[in-house]
Amino acid sequence: MTVTTTRLGPDQALLRALMRRLAEATCTDAPILSLYVDTRPEAHGGRPGERNELVLVRDRLNALRDSLELRSEARASFDADRARIEELLDSEELNDTEGVAIFACDRIGVWEAIGAQTAFDTQVTAGPTAELFQLARLLDDQVSAVIAVVDTNTCRLFVTRRGALVERSGPDEGNAEHSRHDTGGWSQARFQRHVDMQDKRFANEAAEAIDRLVEREKPAHVILAGDERAISFLDPELSERVRPLVEHVARIDMRATLEDVREEIVPLLGALEEADGMAAADRAVAGWRAGDLGVVGVDATMAALEIGQVDELILDESVDADEELRAELIRQATVTDARVEIVRDHPDLCNHEGVAATLRYRL
Repeated sequence: MTVTTTRLGPDQALLRALMRRLAEATCTDAPILSLYVDTRPEAHGGRPGERNELVLVRDRLNALRDSLELRSEARASFDADRARIEELLDSEELNDTEGVAIFACDRIGVWEAIGAQTAFDTQVTAGPTAELFQLARLLDDQVSAVIAVVDTNTCRLFVTRRGALVERSGPDEGNAEHSRHDTGGWSQARFQRHVDMQDKRFANEAAEAIDRLVEREKPAHVILAGDERAISFLDPELSERVRPLVEHVARIDMRATLEDVREEIVPLLGALEEADGMAAADRAVAGWRAGDLGVVGVDATMAALEIGQVDELILDESVDADEELRAELIRQATVTDARVEIVRDHPDLCNHEGVAATLRYRL
């Protein structure tokens, strides 16, 4: 199997495809290396700006090297991987990331590097398969969303991409046709009708732009921010594709910077992700209790995964778990296209080994 290199920063669709390829990769002749690195520079101390986590990574790589027999296929593959890893860790590509995940096995042609705007827990492992837990958590944590900041003549559009916020072009026009004037009498009423018509027309254009972006990005949520008048015109114009995804937030200033918008929506996105995960866990437990479309516990969940029955795998990361077993659960979920949800402190999951699943069909 050959896995092509992915540049730092793929979107969610590419990340899902990447997880599938990595889950299918196995090698018994040489180790598949899985590295998760916190690439944030140190903010304090004698050498601010130095990435101290890289020292831990190199120490772990040295230990792995020493465990491999000289002049073996495994050692040759490892040495080739180590050289590429060192080149990446010394490159400027890390400057725009807070975390990087690397998967490598020269013996079977695997090399992947994925940058993130959130930090990983630094970890280096080697084995016959890739360690995918933190990659699954990254995919799960970064809620896909389209954000529209609107008024009656401007619509700024944003897309979340694994912790980053990217602005996309949206409709924008001057405010001359949208401004109200206090002229009084019949002229005032006629002019107000004209303004209302222009506002409705623009709301339709904004709704169409949001719909196109939703069709392309396939987000889990659409967040609308705007004043009462703008939203009152926009809401009725939203398509049936967009309407079920909508969450409203308080008004965000139309002149807000990208960072200002991000600070406003990050808490909401976190709350939405937590709610989505807990809802998935609730569905699994309810299905199990009904003897229907849910299972709990490691054995029952693994059995369902092995026959492709699982729709969503839910893991509670607050429960101590065998890392190899957890990795195999995620691998099985990924190769069968089951979604992975990661939650914390779900009361029912904590009583069932921190593992549950919703099912696609009954046996």
